[in-house]
Amino acid sequence: MLFPRPALGLMSVARSVFPVLLVVASLGLLKAQTTLTGTYYPEFYGIATNNALVNLNESLGATTFYNQGVFGQNTTSWVVDAQLVGTNLFPAENFSNLSDTYASSDALTNSGDHATWVAALLGGYTAPGYYLNTGMAPGTTIDSAALATSTNADGSFSISTNSISAYSYAASNGDVLSTSIGDSSDPAGVGLLSGLLDSLAVANPNTTMVAAAGNTGPANGSVNGPASGYNVISVGALDGPTNYSVVASFSSRGPQPTEWYDGTNTYSYESGAATRPAVDLVAPGVGIVLPVTMTVGSNSISFSYYSLAGTSFATPLVAGGAALLDSLAKSSTSFNGITNAATQNVVIKAVLMNSADKLPGWNNGQQILNDVITTTQALDWAVGAGGLNLNTASTQYTSSAYVTTSPGFSYSGFNLPVASTGWGYGTALLGGVNSYSLASELFAGQQIAVTLDWLRSSFWNTEISDYVDVAQAELDLMVYQVVPGGGDQLVAESISPVSTTQELYFQLAASGIYEIQVGYSTNLFDFSGSYDSQPYGIAWSVTGVPEPGTFALLILGGVLLVARVRCRHDSSSTP
Repeated sequence: MLFPRPALGLMSVARSVFPVLLVVASLGLLKAQTTLTGTYYPEFYGIATNNALVNLNESLGATTFYNQGVFGQNTTSWVVDAQLVGTNLFPAENFSNLSDTYASSDALTNSGDHATWVAALLGGYTAPGYYLNTGMAPGTTIDSAALATSTNADGSFSISTNSISAYSYAASNGDVLSTSIGDSSDPAGVGLLSGLLDSLAVANPNTTMVAAAGNTGPANGSVNGPASGYNVISVGALDGPTNYSVVASFSSRGPQPTEWYDGTNTYSYESGAATRPAVDLVAPGVGIVLPVTMTVGSNSISFSYYSLAGTSFATPLVAGGAALLDSLAKSSTSFNGITNAATQNVVIKAVLMNSADKLPGWNNGQQILNDVITTTQALDWAVGAGGLNLNTASTQYTSSAYVTTSPGFSYSGFNLPVASTGWGYGTALLGGVNSYSLASELFAGQQIAVTLDWLRSSFWNTEISDYVDVAQAELDLMVYQVVPGGGDQLVAESISPVSTTQELYFQLAASGIYEIQVGYSTNLFDFSGSYDSQPYGIAWSVTGVPEPGTFALLILGGVLLVARVRCRHDSSSTP
């Protein structure tokens, strides 16, 4: 049984008690078999393009990791789904890297095709002698946790307060958690599953949680829980016929309302206004091809395939990318001393989002206000930060790192010189500002992207088998052009009051020295009454070289910026 809280304006009384049905976040699980049969022996899962197979891993840039000897080793990835993964569900799939399984006493444990395919795409590796398929992170250890207590003909299923222990077990025993189910009754992200995953992300900061946005689009506000929560990576689907450049029509999207829960009452931001992005990334979710049968002939082997569609199958691709980043941090000597920081869920999320491809029509609501590029939206409603690009993610992750926070120590109020591409893990103090000064001069016409990510503070209360929100910090993201002698110019700002992510993406209008700032201005809410310190992950990159013909024009346009003076804060450290 679940205990969902319906939104009742600013405040609601204790929540009602009734069963909730969840649905698998898939679309067209078993389409008719494709015509992609034959005697060839490809060594990958694919995406269908004109009746041909394209290497899915290669198309998303995973081979950049493979070329460095990184396949997901030293990581554990959990699939939390309706049922356990089946190792022999299909003759062409027999995972050799499936290790641990978990199920509560009332959970169903029969093999499920949905869970099997999700695991296959995330990091399945087929045993020798079978069809040699590899998921995004074939070196990871795949574990599986059962969630459903009963299923229905329409694909929905019930869960219990006992069976949701699958999430807790996976989060505390894994590096990556992938879940492709949805509770469509929770657009505000305060249902039991959303709150549970939010609290688990806080309690397990080195576990990255990835959830399917759902298939109830194209209506706004259609992202389902737990993806509608605040501390997961919420994944939408890209459409195959557009060469994965456009979000699929069925993919759920924002904006969503913002709410929080004190253990008894639910509160709403601006009377339930939908102002919050709820999709963080998108990945291919149509025409994904997996084999299901194989026939061994005297001189050949032939295969039959199913073509899959749904945010369910975009989600494990992103989860596999998270496993590759985690594996790189644990396998490369260049991360010595900073592995804990590099594998923080806020850092993994920031790097994956900042390295994403900005798709045609991407729009995060940036506009010019008082001569400053400003967004209170932060992300695109439908695609979040953009399309998964693991090639760029690998480059960004290994370029440069700036760690000012570690267990037992945080340093805030700083001004660090940094490279033009990199990531950081730090702590912001209420009322303070952290500055990242780009050491090299930037040039007009270059593109700058900055992504900031942090967690809503929540915890799981075992006494009431429910979660409780503690506080949500409002961190702001600013980019300044440094002016010698003072009077630096505020160029751009992402100041969403409700999101736990801020993002800026714009073309520089003038050459010069630039500085990225993270400010902690206030709290959206604070039930503790003393919340004033917030860890965060940040990633940034500068790309592109302007054409000579446009260089002078852009510089001329840049001098029209109006200077905004901001105070510099003295550096201080806090234990």
